[in-house]
Amino acid sequence: MKLTTLNLQGFTDWAARQPAILDYLRRTNADIIFFQEAVFLPELSPFNQAQLLNQTLQYPYEHSSITRLQVGLEYQTFREGLVVLSKFPIVKTDAIILKKAPHDELNRIIQLVDVVMGDQIIKLANIHFSITDVEDFATAHLEETLSILRGRQETRLIAGDFNLDSLDASAPLWQDEYTTSATIPYISYPQMAKRNDYILIPKHDVFRDMFISGDSLSDHRALTVDITLT
Repeated sequence: MKLTTLNLQGFTDWAARQPAILDYLRRTNADIIFFQEAVFLPELSPFNQAQLLNQTLQYPYEHSSITRLQVGLEYQTFREGLVVLSKFPIVKTDAIILKKAPHDELNRIIQLVDVVMGDQIIKLANIHFSITDVEDFATAHLEETLSILRGRQETRLIAGDFNLDSLDASAPLWQDEYTTSATIPYISYPQMAKRNDYILIPKHDVFRDMFISGDSLSDHRALTVDITLT
């Protein structure tokens, strides 16, 4: 299974970026694509950016969780969330709001998606945690996400914008159950020469290959992995 994750950066410079995003996604031809910062701005479009991309890509299965309502800088109403595109049937979804720390300006969600590949149900989690600056919001969100999954007795593939410079620093939370894409060096947030975007796969699965996009897609680079599911 090949999976791509990309923070879309809203509609910023969309006309210039959309062709580059489409080119990368066509070339990598992932089975499943996770998007973060998918935005619904009716002043600009009746569709979010992932839906606009999929008008060309034509993935047969799509689910949007545009569930975060924020105060926008340019537009009074600003709706944001997560989107998944899939070549395989999406049979179940859930969007769960994570706890909001007192000084965190934003609510965050996790998007849980079950897809059917052959005779397997593959369980996935698309995430976008809060920025870690003065306070470590992201590690708290990761810990809560793992707690939710353990409570459900699920070990899901987790991918997206973790907003953590070093996922290894949080290894005690996940290392018994997961393998990380960070075992191979890469930069996914070039403005600050760091990697905020990761993929955690259950220990029984195996990373086969990994690709990083160029810098023209977003303020993030897309991360694509090829995984052997066992």
